[in-house]
Amino acid sequence: MAEIIVGVSAGGPASEAAVEWAACRAVGRGLPLRLVHVVDSAIQATGDAELLLAAHSVAERSLDAAKAVAARVAPGIEVGADLEQGQAVEVFDRLSRNAELLVVGSDWHGGKRPSRRGVHSLRIAAASHAPVAVIPDIDVSARRGVVVGVDGSEQGRRALDFAVGEAGRLGEPLIALHAWDIAVMVGGEYGYGVAMVGTDELGDAAAEVLDEVIAPVSADHPDLEIVRRVVAGDPVSSLVDESMDASLLVVGSHGRGALARFLLGSVSHGVLSHLECPTVVVR
Repeated sequence: MAEIIVGVSAGGPASEAAVEWAACRAVGRGLPLRLVHVVDSAIQATGDAELLLAAHSVAERSLDAAKAVAARVAPGIEVGADLEQGQAVEVFDRLSRNAELLVVGSDWHGGKRPSRRGVHSLRIAAASHAPVAVIPDIDVSARRGVVVGVDGSEQGRRALDFAVGEAGRLGEPLIALHAWDIAVMVGGEYGYGVAMVGTDELGDAAAEVLDEVIAPVSADHPDLEIVRRVVAGDPVSSLVDESMDASLLVVGSHGRGALARFLLGSVSHGVLSHLECPTVVVR
């Protein structure tokens, strides 16, 4: 059964924000919400029965608090609560196979302050089979707009579909951003000179990519406000900057190679390392 799964940590504003965000999406999509707290298997490995009992008590209190938050935000939705034991990445990898969306919190406040849980959310996002929403400890209630990175790839199209659904549900504009990097577009890594291709031509080509991808969205959603952004520069910096005034950022993941499912592409990794708003990674 499709459901929205949210990882619940031992309290704090980041965990509460993740539950609130997930509960709102569960209502909007008509899906049940499943709250999951993972007790690390390393605790059991210590053989300390009292320590394990204490960890389980914390987990149960955390789940009870999360259920109260979900009931406040979305009364009437179906809510389940599970206490799991193991490695968090492995547990959410397994649970995500049948999930519509996986939601995790991050204590990232924006800016340059480091986040311990930020690294953890990167690993969960890389392993998940479902789209992953990483919710930072940032108030976005006064912001509007769903930003999505557009690059013409299949992953990018799936991210766009997700963003369109969110923008429509929220009644907010869709901000479609296509960032182009001169070095990449003209083969700088192979030694070709930038002068071989004019920047005006490159900008026009980038605009054509965006227009081509957005055209069917405009046709299918005539009432949706769509803002187009074509930016010359690093995609990560461009998306992070645009997301500072947005309520949501959506990107596609381009993991490569034999371990592709356990790796994030450079753009998705970059934006999750510099969260400025709730961010969804779509594979």
